[in-house]
Amino acid sequence: MLSMKDYQKIRVAVENEKLSQREVARQYRHGRNTIRKVLEDTDTHPRYKRKSPPATSLDAYRHVIDAWLEDEVSRGVPRKQRLNALKIHQRLCEEHGYPGSVYPIRRYLKSRARSLNLREVFFALDFKPGEEAQVDWGQAGVTLGGLVETVHLFCLRLAYSRAAFVRAYPCEKLECFLDGHVQAFRYLGGIPKRCAYDNLSSAVIQVGKGRERTLNAQFRRFLAHYALQTRFCNVASGNEKGRVENLVKLAQRDFLAGAPRFRDFEELNEYLERCCRDDLERMAPHSDKTRGALLAEELLEFMPLIRGDGPAYRSATAFAGKDSLFQFERNLYSVPVSEAFTTVVVRGFADRLEVWKADEMIARHPRFWGIGKFELNFLHFIPLLESKPGGLANARAFLGEPWGEDFSRFRAELNFRNPEGGEREFVELLLLFTKYPELELKRAVAECARLRAWSVAAVKSAINYSEPSARPEMDVSGWPGLSVETDGIRPASEYDAMLLEPEPPEARLTGSSSAEAPVVITALDEELTRYDAGYCVAAMIPASAEGYDARNNWRGGSGL
Repeated sequence: MLSMKDYQKIRVAVENEKLSQREVARQYRHGRNTIRKVLEDTDTHPRYKRKSPPATSLDAYRHVIDAWLEDEVSRGVPRKQRLNALKIHQRLCEEHGYPGSVYPIRRYLKSRARSLNLREVFFALDFKPGEEAQVDWGQAGVTLGGLVETVHLFCLRLAYSRAAFVRAYPCEKLECFLDGHVQAFRYLGGIPKRCAYDNLSSAVIQVGKGRERTLNAQFRRFLAHYALQTRFCNVASGNEKGRVENLVKLAQRDFLAGAPRFRDFEELNEYLERCCRDDLERMAPHSDKTRGALLAEELLEFMPLIRGDGPAYRSATAFAGKDSLFQFERNLYSVPVSEAFTTVVVRGFADRLEVWKADEMIARHPRFWGIGKFELNFLHFIPLLESKPGGLANARAFLGEPWGEDFSRFRAELNFRNPEGGEREFVELLLLFTKYPELELKRAVAECARLRAWSVAAVKSAINYSEPSARPEMDVSGWPGLSVETDGIRPASEYDAMLLEPEPPEARLTGSSSAEAPVVITALDEELTRYDAGYCVAAMIPASAEGYDARNNWRGGSGL
C-alpha cells in the first residue's frame, strides 16, 4: 500500500514538474493505474478499499444465531448468563451440524454488536461538595490467623472529593451494613446529604417501578436517625455508582493485593483505614488538588453528627429456657439465672450482642458468626452455686476456670488446707461476686494471694479495708510560744555525748519523807532538762517520779 510520502512524490512530479503519468510510473516503478488513482483520489489518507468478503461456512447459520440471541433478550436473561461464542459453536455443531470453527462465530458476534450499537454511552457526571456518597460491597481474600478467608468489604466513596472508606466484615448482613455507615461517618467527621446504593437484599425488600423501593424497617429507622436521603440505582446498573465500583477494585488489587496476613479483623481494619488515609494524598481526577484538600471543602457542607451513632443493629426476640440460654442465629448465649423462663429482646450488632428486658440491658456478649457455639458468662451462673454447689465441677460455664489465675491458686490452697471443706469455702468465695463488684473482688483476691492470706474472711477484710485519713495539721501561727523553729530532728551524737559523759561523784539529794525513797537528781537530769528547754520540749519531772532507773538507763516520769 502506498504511503503518504508516495502520494506526495507522485503529485509533485505530475502537477508541479509537469511530467507525464507514463514517466512518473517508470521513474517510481508503479503501474499507470496506481498513478491515476493517486491523482484522482480526493482524500489525502491512503487506505485499502476491501471488496466484499467472500462467503464463509457460517453464512447459512447466521439466522439461527440471531434467533437465539433475540430470544435471550426477550426472556430477560442476565447479560452475564447469555450465550457466548463457545456455547453457540457447541449448539450449532450438535443441533445443526455446523462444520466450521469457533473463530467465524466470534467475528460475527463482534460485527453484530457493532452494527446494532449495543455498547452503552454514558454521561459525564459532576457533583457538588457534600452532595453524595456512593456505597457498595466487595470481596477479597486475606490471611486471618494463618488461614486464607474471604472477607466482605464495605466501601464508601464521596462523589466530589473521591475520599474513600473501606472496612472488612465477616458477612454482608444488615448489622454489618449499618455499622459500616457508622464507622464511615465517624471517619469522615460528618454526614453527606445523600447516599447511592444498588438494590442490596439486606436493605431493600422489594424493587418497585422506577425509583420505588420498599425498605427494611430497621434501615428506615437508621436513615431517619441521620436524616439521610437515598438514591437507588436501576436493576443491573452498577455504572450508576461508578466511583465506588472503582473503589472496590482498588481495595482488591491495591490495598489487599497478595492476600496479606493479619491477626484478626481489628488489625485488618486498622490497616485498611491507614490505606484510606494514604489515598487522600493522591491527586483527584480532573483537578489540581489532592483528595484530602477536596475533602476539607466537603467537610464544610456535611451535616453534623448531632444525634451520635445510629442504631446499627438488628433486633429479634428470643426465649431464655431453664438453662438460662437463648438461641440467636444458631449460637447459644447466656442470661442471668434470675431471667430464666423469660422472653428477651436481642440486639445484634456487628461486634456484640445486647440482651434487653423491658428498658434494661441484662446481658452483653461478643458476637459470633459461626454455628453451634456457646458464649456463657460465668457471672450469670454464680448465684446458682448457693443451691447447687456440685455444679462447680462440670458446669459448662465454669470450664477452664474463667475467674482467673488468682482464684485458681486460692482454690488449690483451700483444698490443700481443708480437703473436706475446701470446695465449699471456694464456693463461698465465688458467691462474693453477687455482693461486690467484679473488679474489686478480683483485686482483693489478688492482694490476699500475694500476702498468702488464704481465707474468705481475709478477702472480705481486703474489700472493706479503707486507708486511714491523714491527720489534720494544726495552725499555731497565732500562738508564738508553740512555734518551733526546728525540723525536730536531734543528732544522735548529742545523746551519745551525754550518755558517755561520766557522772560527778557528788550527787545532790533532795528532801524526802521517811516513807518514801529519796529521789536522786544527777547532773545528767539537769542536762536533759536544759536540753529539752532549748528545743521547746515541755517535759517536766514531778517530784514523785520514779526517778532514774540506773539498770535500764531510763529516766522515768509521766512525761507530763
